[in-house]
Amino acid sequence: MIERRDLPVDSLVLDAVQSRDEAWTGDEDDRKLADSIAADGVLQDIIVRPLEAVELADEQGSDTDEATYAIVAGSRRYHAAMEAGYETVPCKVVNADDLDAAWTSLVENTDRKELSEQEIANQLKLIYELVRPREEPESCPACGVDMAGESELLAHCAATACTLPGSPSDGPPVRSSSDGTQVRRFCTDQQALKYVSQRFLGRDDDSAVSIVEGHLRTAELPPVLQSLFKVPEDRTEQERMALENYGVDVQTTLGSGEGKSGTSREIVALYEAVDEEAETAAIDPTDAVLETVGSLRFDEMSEQELRRTLRDFRHSVTAQLEDDVSPDDQREAFRETLQNCAAALRETYEEVEPTRPFKKVDVLGPDTQQHSRWHARVMQQRDVNGHGELVRELYQERLETLAETEGWE
Repeated sequence: MIERRDLPVDSLVLDAVQSRDEAWTGDEDDRKLADSIAADGVLQDIIVRPLEAVELADEQGSDTDEATYAIVAGSRRYHAAMEAGYETVPCKVVNADDLDAAWTSLVENTDRKELSEQEIANQLKLIYELVRPREEPESCPACGVDMAGESELLAHCAATACTLPGSPSDGPPVRSSSDGTQVRRFCTDQQALKYVSQRFLGRDDDSAVSIVEGHLRTAELPPVLQSLFKVPEDRTEQERMALENYGVDVQTTLGSGEGKSGTSREIVALYEAVDEEAETAAIDPTDAVLETVGSLRFDEMSEQELRRTLRDFRHSVTAQLEDDVSPDDQREAFRETLQNCAAALRETYEEVEPTRPFKKVDVLGPDTQQHSRWHARVMQQRDVNGHGELVRELYQERLETLAETEGWE
């Protein structure tokens, strides 16, 4: 049941499961929202739940002595209302546990900024941790036969008529944990991944699960690497300083903001590759990723080309690290590979302007971008005045070559 009430701002505190990494920064968008609320009031209710329903500890260490409700969704409206001088705000009070509150916070987009890929990744990880099993299954919940972990349980269910409780659409079942308490958790990680995929993407096929797994891997990155996917205003001073130290433009954000760009997956793959292939004393994977992004990203790059550049570099540097054994050799191999790749890109993006003459084709395709760079280079070499003049010259040369080859008169 949902109850609508006007609540004092002093009675509200941010929920531990709310998905906004930094609810209020005071930037231009935040000021516009505060001005709008000052003029027109809070038009959309803030969604809250009783504080006693919050099971997760608030890691932010907020002072909750006077608070009685936790904000699930609408944290920007809450801060804007206080900025505008409001003492009470309209709220919808819902009775929700941590899992339901976490989903509500993720999908509620009314009157708020788009979530960054980093925020989406961390929120999906929070939800996944709420529903995944805490320990390996020791028996089949349907027939009681002893099992030695998830793989054996899944194989058993595939070979028999046994089915596991819960489903991607219905959610986790209520189960008894090892200490006897009732919890909403699945029996296997596979079920948990399919459930998160279904709720987040509307499907639970292998491709959807792979996307969710990518988000979960992003959430495992060190915080400074996660900050690559934050909007500039949400980065802390320490994060900005760390990025600047490696030449990363702190005014840009990697990723689409909707978890669709795949850039985060390439960042994760590079981090894991260096972590796996390099000796501990040779290359720190966090430093390696930051140095790579700072060296290989140019303003003219599309998101797709950055992703391809990171992938190509990862393949090259991994091959080098596999061949070199000593830490000194690995450090030198990484440094040399990065310098060579950066030099080649610098020649393309600084000496030749990457114009696009082919406007009615896939401008993000690799062939088009390559042809565009060649087009810009030959325009510079021939010193022609325009695209049409260059095309006429090239067409004439091609005809003459064909005539000579075919023996035409």
